[in-house]
Amino acid sequence: MKTTNAPDLAAPAGLIAFAKKRTQAVVTKLRASMKTIEAEIDAHEGIYPLNGGKLSQAELCRRAGISNVTLSTPAHRDTTHKMVEAWLARVKSTTVTGRKSVRRAVTDRADDWKRAHAAIAQSYRAAELEYLDIRATVQKLQRSVQKLEDENAALRKVLESTGAAKVVAFPNRDK
Repeated sequence: MKTTNAPDLAAPAGLIAFAKKRTQAVVTKLRASMKTIEAEIDAHEGIYPLNGGKLSQAELCRRAGISNVTLSTPAHRDTTHKMVEAWLARVKSTTVTGRKSVRRAVTDRADDWKRAHAAIAQSYRAAELEYLDIRATVQKLQRSVQKLEDENAALRKVLESTGAAKVVAFPNRDK
């Protein structure tokens, strides 16, 4: 039973709509940040590239541009906060987390790249030496061909100088 003297404690309709929009804006910002962070982790092969590799609720809120305390309010405690915790658990299970682990993973990757670079450099040096060897062989062959061409030209001149004389092969004396 409603008394006529009691003040109406219900919030105005505009205030409720504004609060719902604000809550939805927080969720939208969080989801956008989650998507961005997942893309960064994929791009960095399973390592969160910021904050020393440490991904937490506070880091997500910082990236989303909201206060960490926002997730503790009654509007978010039972919904958005649980969504964030579930997302963090899923992402952390597939990424390298913690400063020491991230540092170790990055060092291991750098060492792998150094080994790969050294192998490529060695292959390049071997190919270069092989190229130089082939080039020297080709130059020797070119000199031999030039010598044979010069000899052939000299023999043709001798043959031309004989004029119309008959050229007869010498009989083979070994028989």
